[in-house]
Amino acid sequence: MDRDRHQRPIRGTIEKIELYSTILSAVRKLYIYLPPSYQYHTVQRYPVLYMHFGQHLFDPQKPGRKSWQVHRTIEELLEGELITEIIVVGIDAARATVASDYWHTVFYKDQPFTGPLYESFILNEVKPLIDSTFRTLSDRENTAMIGASSGATVSYNIADRNPDVFGKIGMLSPVVRSLDYNTWVYPLPMSRPAFILWIDVGDAEGNYTIHAQELVDVLLTQGYVPNIDFFYYLEPDAAHHETYWGLRLRNPLLLFFGKKGTPVSVTLHGDDLLDVSGNPLTINPIVQYDTGFQTTNLTGNCHVNNPQILYVQQYCRLIGLSEGSTELSFSYLGVETSRSYQVVSSLPNVVKVHLRAHVPQEMPNVDHIYFGSLLLKQKEPKLYEGEYTLPRGFALADSFSCGIPNYERRWDGTPIPFRLLRVREDVEIEYTIEGWSKP
Repeated sequence: MDRDRHQRPIRGTIEKIELYSTILSAVRKLYIYLPPSYQYHTVQRYPVLYMHFGQHLFDPQKPGRKSWQVHRTIEELLEGELITEIIVVGIDAARATVASDYWHTVFYKDQPFTGPLYESFILNEVKPLIDSTFRTLSDRENTAMIGASSGATVSYNIADRNPDVFGKIGMLSPVVRSLDYNTWVYPLPMSRPAFILWIDVGDAEGNYTIHAQELVDVLLTQGYVPNIDFFYYLEPDAAHHETYWGLRLRNPLLLFFGKKGTPVSVTLHGDDLLDVSGNPLTINPIVQYDTGFQTTNLTGNCHVNNPQILYVQQYCRLIGLSEGSTELSFSYLGVETSRSYQVVSSLPNVVKVHLRAHVPQEMPNVDHIYFGSLLLKQKEPKLYEGEYTLPRGFALADSFSCGIPNYERRWDGTPIPFRLLRVREDVEIEYTIEGWSKP
C-alpha cells in the first residue's frame, strides 16, 4: 500500500525557487506545493503552510531515502473533501547552519544560535516573496507553520514572538530541553497562545517522549486548555523519524485546514500497572474520528469501579491507593471504553538495561555504535555492549548505526523495520546486526 501511494501521480505541482537572502548572506531553496485548482482558478487565493527541512517534505531526492510525502497526504485529504486546498512552502535546511538556525537560545555547548536571524529571514524575505508571487491568503488566520524535532521548537518560538503573523502552529516530536545543559528552550512562563497549537510525539522516542510530555504538563500548569488552546497526540510505538511525522501530519492538517469530524471510538493505551502512592500514571485515551483525525483526549470522563484502589486526578492521571485491580471506564462525546488497571505495593522508578549487539564481519572499525541515543562500546572485535539506567517504561523505536548515514540493514542490503525497546524491569537483551547501509 505504501509503495502504491508513492507511485500515485499528484494533481498539484511543485516548484523550486532559489532565494538569495541578504539577511543570511546565502541562497536558500524553497519548495512550493501548489494545489490542484491553482492553475485553473486564477482569482482564488489559498491559505499557506510554512514548513522546515524543505528538502525532506515531498518526494525523496535520492533513491532509497525517506520523506514526509506531504503533497500526497494533502491530496488524499482533498479527495475525501476533508480539507481546503492550501499552498505549502518548504524552506530548505542549509547544511552549514542547520545546527543553529532552529534555536533562539543555546542548545549545544559553544554552538551559536541563529534562530533570530532565521526568523527574520522567514518574516522579511520568505513570506513577502510568497505573498507577492503566489495568490495567498496572507492574514494570520490563514498562515500556519509546522515543524518536527528542532523544526517544531523554532516554529513555536517564531510564532510566540510574532502572534500577529501565524495563527496555527504544529509541533511534531518537539525538542524541549537543550542537549548539553538540559535547559528549557522556550520562554517561561508559557502564556496562553494567540494561535491554535498542535503537539504530538511517539511513545517510543526515548527522551523526546519524556520531554514532550513534560512540555504538555507545563502548558497545563500555565493555563492552556486541552482541546481549545492546544491539541495533543501520543502515538503508540512511533519513532522519532520522518516516516512517522509524514503519516501523523494528517492530524494538524485536519485541525488547521479542515474538519476533525465526529468521534467514533476511543482506546486506552499505555501502561496498566502502577504502585501505591507512587508517581501518577497518565493514561493515553486515543479518540478516533470518522475523518481519520486522532488525538489524545485529556478531558474525558473517567469512572473507577473500585475507588478504594484507584483515584483519578485531572487530565487522566491515576493514583494508586491500595493493592488490587479495578476497571476504569472512559467516555467522551458519546464514545466509551474500559480497561483494567492493577495497583501493586511498589515499583522501581528506574531499571537497569544491558544491551549486546553482534555485528557482521564487514563491520567498519569503530569504537562505538548507537541504538538511537544509546551508545554501545566495542568489547570484542564483533561485539558491542552498553549498560544504562533508564526510567521504568522507557521506550525507544530505532535501528543501530555506526555513524551517519551508515545504518543497520538486512544481510541483502534492504531496510529493516525499527527495533522496539520498551523496558519495565531490569533486562539484558542481545541483538544481531546483519549488515550496514552504504554512506
